[in-house]
Amino acid sequence: METSRDELKKILAAINSRDEKNFSAHVDLKNLMDTAYDEATDVLAENCAAFHELYPKDLFFKFGSRILRLYNEKFRGVHLGLIEKVIAAYFDGSFRDAKNFSSTPIKFLAAELNNLLRAIHSEFVDEKISGDKNFLAVKMVGDDSDYGKMIGTLNFLLEFAGRGDEWRLVKIKNVEELVPPILDIAEKYWPASWDLGIKL
Repeated sequence: METSRDELKKILAAINSRDEKNFSAHVDLKNLMDTAYDEATDVLAENCAAFHELYPKDLFFKFGSRILRLYNEKFRGVHLGLIEKVIAAYFDGSFRDAKNFSSTPIKFLAAELNNLLRAIHSEFVDEKISGDKNFLAVKMVGDDSDYGKMIGTLNFLLEFAGRGDEWRLVKIKNVEELVPPILDIAEKYWPASWDLGIKL
């Protein structure tokens, strides 16, 4: 039976070659996104006051954890739909037609995703099998480009579920650990004006 490390190599190869069919065959993207969104919302809400102190200009944290949860519940479909459209634009190559954020926001973000992916590499850290699940620790490291420096180093713990003789990526296990560094990247990268520029 192949290991989750072998499976991740296939996923990374599919991402790099923009092979959406192979990517979808090895990643349960819906479950991964749904679970990560809900767990990230919990972390953001539970630490809302602390994040407001760190990012006082971000209105997302200004009104407290209850409003943050209500907002993310109301716009859950919009947020996940945006991510899905950006991923689709990356895989179908339409990001090459991106002009600027205001005129082609989805394609622009997909082009930025392409830039980010080119600026990082993966390092395998550890692998553990527990029954029909396999857990893979992976370090994502940025290069010396501006994008790479912005990403820095992110440590992911990935959960794979057994499927015949293969594993399928189903979940990010350490969302709580990843929210603070990814939020900091987003705060540095995402101008507030962009929030008004996306129509889904």
